[in-house]
Amino acid sequence: MLRQVLHRGLRTCFSRLGHFIASHPVFFASAPVLISILLGASFSRYQVEESVEHLLAPQHSLAKIERNLVNSLFPVNRSKHRLYSDLQTPGRYGRVIVTSFQKANMLDQHHTDLILKLHAAVTKIQVPRPGFNYTFAHICILNNDKTCIVDDIVHVLEELKNARATNRTNFAITYPITHLKDGRAVQ
Repeated sequence: MLRQVLHRGLRTCFSRLGHFIASHPVFFASAPVLISILLGASFSRYQVEESVEHLLAPQHSLAKIERNLVNSLFPVNRSKHRLYSDLQTPGRYGRVIVTSFQKANMLDQHHTDLILKLHAAVTKIQVPRPGFNYTFAHICILNNDKTCIVDDIVHVLEELKNARATNRTNFAITYPITHLKDGRAVQ
C-alpha cells in the first residue's frame, strides 16, 4: 500500500516536471549554457601559484615561524653593495662552488689562479640572441657606480694574488672579517 502511494506520487511529480520542461524549452535549453559561461568566466581570474612553499607548507607552520624569527633576529643586508646570492631564499641567481680533487689548500697559488681564471671566464660569457648579445654585465647586479658587484671572496683572492706577486707577507685572511688593502672589510 505504501509502495503504491509513493509510486503514484513520484509518477505525478515527474509527469508535471516533464510537462513544465516541455512547455518552456527556451529556458531549459539556454539556462545550462548561461550557467556554464558564468562558471567558466571565473577561470579568467585564475592565477597559477608558483610558490612551492605556499602550496605545500601550512600558513602557520613551524618552519615559517622559525624563519621569520631568524630573519627578525639576524637581519640580512639587502643593500646594493651585497650579492643577493648571500640570501638564503630562493631566487634567480647562480653560484659556483669550487673544490679540489686532492683536498688541497684552495688558497695556494695554483688554486687561486684557477679560481680567478674561472671568474674571468664567467664574466666573459656571452649569450647571442637575435639582434643583441647579452653579456655578464647585462644581467649582473649593479652597485651605485654602475659596475657589477663581485663576490667578496674574489676580492680576497685578488688581494692574495697581488700580495704574492709583490712578495708581501703581511696579508692575512681572518675569519669572519678580512681587511683588504683599500680599507674595505669583507665577510
